Amino acid sequence: MSQKCPGQDSRFWKADDIRLTPCPQCGTEVEFFKDDRSRKCGKCGTRFKNPHLDMGCAEWCPYAKECIDFDPTEDEPPSPSSDAQTE
Repeated sequence: MSQKCPGQDSRFWKADDIRLTPCPQCGTEVEFFKDDRSRKCGKCGTRFKNPHLDMGCAEWCPYAKECIDFDPTEDEPPSPSSDAQTE
């Protein structure tokens, strides 16, 4: 699948698919896109999971592996409740 499907193509995202989330360590706002699994805080270096992770159609689509390298039958989206870690 050389062309992205509408569910994963950022041209079809809504404004709330991009969110600012405070770092659990220092409180600095970190920008997350809806499909970012984790990000690293630019201030303190803490990597933490996206509390608003939305894999969309990739959670059930049989072409997800081909489209975004995520296999819904093998991979599990990371739980946003996991602890933050400093790198």
